[in-house]
Amino acid sequence: MHLPFRLSPYGHDDRLPIRLYCIGAHAQHPVARPGGFPVMQCFIALRGKGRFAFADGSSLYLGAGQALLLPSDEAHSYDPLPREPWLLGFVGFEGPSARGIADACGMPFGATISLKDTAPLADAVRTLWHLADGADAAASRALSSRLYDFLLLLASLGTGPASPALPPPARQSDAALERAVHYLHEHFAEPLVMSNVASAVGYSVQHFQRLFREAYGEPPLAYLRRFRLHQAAVWLEETPGTPVSEIAGRIGMDPNYFIRAFKQAYGSPPGHYRRGKGK
Repeated sequence: MHLPFRLSPYGHDDRLPIRLYCIGAHAQHPVARPGGFPVMQCFIALRGKGRFAFADGSSLYLGAGQALLLPSDEAHSYDPLPREPWLLGFVGFEGPSARGIADACGMPFGATISLKDTAPLADAVRTLWHLADGADAAASRALSSRLYDFLLLLASLGTGPASPALPPPARQSDAALERAVHYLHEHFAEPLVMSNVASAVGYSVQHFQRLFREAYGEPPLAYLRRFRLHQAAVWLEETPGTPVSEIAGRIGMDPNYFIRAFKQAYGSPPGHYRRGKGK
């Protein structure tokens, strides 16, 4: 399957609740987007495996039979792993209701999604790609409708997140909170005390907790736990020979607590998760 990058000819039309921005499918080369991408993106790995990296230092892998949704304007880069081509289908979409539709379908952003089958999605991408070759109003409406169907199909084929969602970006800009997040990322394996983190960025612990929740949608301890589990998921995939107990230690968790927390986040314990990845 080879569909060269195609930009939708319809431009910015807010009369359509969701609209295609770009589409394609081909063997992927390394891409760096320090400023992010202007619209939301859906990636579908049809063959091979690659790695996505983000500005906060986190990363995830996307292999055959998995999908990934990324929000607009989030800095990222991605590149294929060696051995075989990374065949990647991609759909860029936007519109006044685009994010709401994706959220309503129950699809997480920033987490790999395991798929029951990629063949129907490959056919849907091919159909959208051909429709995007038109340039009339009727075709634009048909394309919007097919794009909505594509998201519904993606949701129906998903078997759940393959890894916990990345911590959400801040909802408001605050230099002190950004320093706090950087501190959490740098010291996530250590026994952190939130009062110390708050003091390090010049806040009382109560004020810090309130501002952090307002900006990130969750308390700092929940954010830290999510980040730790995400790093554990990466290491489970990346280092198949590393014992689960050692990975627990790497993220600063007791092994028994780690197994329970991981199962709660993933739906299966770390060992089953690793075997499900073919490791």
